[in-house]
Amino acid sequence: MTMRKFFLKRFRSFFLIMMIPILILTCISMFFQYRNARGTLTAESANTLVRVDENLHNAVSTSAYQYELLTYNPRLVLSLKKFFRHDTFTYSDVVLLNSIRVMLGSVVTAHEYIDSIYLYLDGFSDFFSTSDGFLGIEASTDQDWFPIYQSMDADTKLWITRREFEEYSYLPPTQYITVYQRMGNISGIIIVNLDITDFEHALDTSTSVNNEYLYILDSQNRLLCSNQYGSNLGTAFEEYLQTADLTELNHSWITVNKNYYYLELLFNEDYQISFVALIPQSRFLFQQSTPLFFLIGATLCNCLITLFLAYFTTKRNFQKIEDIIQTFDSAEKGILPVGQTHHARDEYDVILDNVIRVFLQSTYLKQELTEKQYKQEIAEKAALQLQINPHFLFNTLQSLDFKALEILGKPSILNRMIQNLSDILKYSLEDPGKSVTLGNELQYLKKYVEIQKMRYGQQFVLYYEVDEDLMELEMLRLVLQPLVENSISHGIAPLTETGYIKVRIYRRGDFVHFVVIDSGIGMDREEIRKLSARIQDEKSQNIGLTNVNRRLTLQYGMESALRIQGKKGMGTCISFRICI
Repeated sequence: MTMRKFFLKRFRSFFLIMMIPILILTCISMFFQYRNARGTLTAESANTLVRVDENLHNAVSTSAYQYELLTYNPRLVLSLKKFFRHDTFTYSDVVLLNSIRVMLGSVVTAHEYIDSIYLYLDGFSDFFSTSDGFLGIEASTDQDWFPIYQSMDADTKLWITRREFEEYSYLPPTQYITVYQRMGNISGIIIVNLDITDFEHALDTSTSVNNEYLYILDSQNRLLCSNQYGSNLGTAFEEYLQTADLTELNHSWITVNKNYYYLELLFNEDYQISFVALIPQSRFLFQQSTPLFFLIGATLCNCLITLFLAYFTTKRNFQKIEDIIQTFDSAEKGILPVGQTHHARDEYDVILDNVIRVFLQSTYLKQELTEKQYKQEIAEKAALQLQINPHFLFNTLQSLDFKALEILGKPSILNRMIQNLSDILKYSLEDPGKSVTLGNELQYLKKYVEIQKMRYGQQFVLYYEVDEDLMELEMLRLVLQPLVENSISHGIAPLTETGYIKVRIYRRGDFVHFVVIDSGIGMDREEIRKLSARIQDEKSQNIGLTNVNRRLTLQYGMESALRIQGKKGMGTCISFRICI
């Protein structure tokens, strides 16, 4: 058990000492790994935003550019106005209109997420659609783009909004990102409708960082669209945007739904929209996998190495300690290691050599002093014991017993009392250096209690709580009787009602505890302090408790001294313990 305790303690110490440089190296590695990962991930994220911006810009600007080229042709503009006015038009007008349809249709075909392109000239009730040709605004199923255009300020050249278009009542509405761009040389507008579902799919294919959250926001930080990962966080991120200033959050960590994300921002001044990328913290942690695996592997190796070192060191040290103890035992028995040569290989060999040298010089003096102390303690114990059991009382009691039997002519209570007292005195007069069993001690304690019962009657009740496996325990004689006598005389006797006394003897760990508890008048703290001082004083007149305390400390050491506890009006507890 002791070896195991020191092995665990040494293992813990070695492990912690060896883990310090490992942790330092791991922290440094994780720092540089994090810095590299941050640079790589943010660079990839920034490239993704640039690609998305370029795709959107190409789609919108190509449409406007194609139309601008056409509208610089006066003949084409004139033909277009004829169609809007429903005037009579020639074959050449139809050819020019088809060229517009083909050129704008090629833009729609080239970009899978462009659903349609509208052309509208101010002052007319019709508009041109790449999907349906010329349509009346009021007759068209898609009408809500027109009020949005009318609400635009005349100085606004470009406007992007999110809207939905319900073509058929039995189908869910189509979500659009609609880009309005005024023409430069004529009074009109070109409208590019981006299908959000297709555009979000394009965003998914544009990202180069796994689990990256992409968002496109309008000038009011309202969400236009997001990729697949971004939709999982869409509502929470929109709520966060209501109180956030994105320009201050670029290249920083934010918290959404109690999770951390690194934010990258790209702002398009032409369209007044923001492209936002959120990189979850898990991506950065994934980049730390190499240092973490190194830490785990180093920790396992450290465990194995420290396990071996701790076991080897502990076993060697205990072997050295065993040699030292053996040398002590041999020297105490007068067997000295003569002729043995110890080569000082470590500190334990130095200690062992010094132990042998010291014993060679002082063994005789120690043995002589030990013998003298032993004789003095035996004499003192005998003198203390004789204070409470003088030999002449035993002979006197025998004479009284015979006289009582002669007078009464038969055995009586008096004879019983005298016999019990005689047995107790005979028990106390035996060799004080010879121990008795706990069973014998309790047997003579019961004789004493029987005598007190004849005196006090039912004024007190005594019961025992003793572990049965302790009956053969070797101990001093006459240590329980003075404690019970103290409880009866000073605790129970002053009471007007029946008092209770319990003798409890139990084992706990390496100690056997002896406890005598009474329900008598008790003592306050000052009385307990004074009584404890008296029993510690060898010259005290309190013979019973002082005698027991002195014999216990001489036999078992100061840890077996009497302990007194109590409370006024509730009772007293006197206890001691002996090591086994």
